[in-house]
Amino acid sequence: MKSGEPFDPKEYYSRQVVLPELKSEGQEKLRRAKVAITGLGGLGSVSAMYLARAGVGHLRLVDQDTVEMKNLHRQILYGVDDLRYPKAEAAARKIELINPEVHTEIVSENLRSSNASQIVKDVDCVVDGLDNMRTRYILNRECANLKVPYVFGGAIGMEGNLSVFAPPETPCLECVLPNLDD
Repeated sequence: MKSGEPFDPKEYYSRQVVLPELKSEGQEKLRRAKVAITGLGGLGSVSAMYLARAGVGHLRLVDQDTVEMKNLHRQILYGVDDLRYPKAEAAARKIELINPEVHTEIVSENLRSSNASQIVKDVDCVVDGLDNMRTRYILNRECANLKVPYVFGGAIGMEGNLSVFAPPETPCLECVLPNLDD
């Protein structure tokens, strides 16, 4: 990290660990947590940024796209210095600047049936920042199969939604929203 001051985790999280719902024990759980973020566009990139700031210790960043000028007004993790770089790589660089204690794992490829298991395995939670239902259903099935909590979010225009699915305690995305087209 290049700055005049060394990174001090105790000070960094000092305003967070005073929350009675979190405390030092909760912060330690966040540090040990491993989260996959699939899709690093408008929702996924800010999710990655906030999870890094919260102190989630390991982020698996999944996206095959590159940063384009048309992304910059709404994908606030990126800047003009990230143009034409793969989103997963650019996100990892920015996260390192935000919180050097966060380990990032870059997966610069599309989520498919053939790699969904690899992307979901060994994580505590998956955040869905994808932009199509076909791929979301693939991700949902893998999360349900492996019993990994799945955070589903979507936004179109000025409207958005957010749901958390944790089978078998809750229904899955496809159980609640079957047969949706893009």
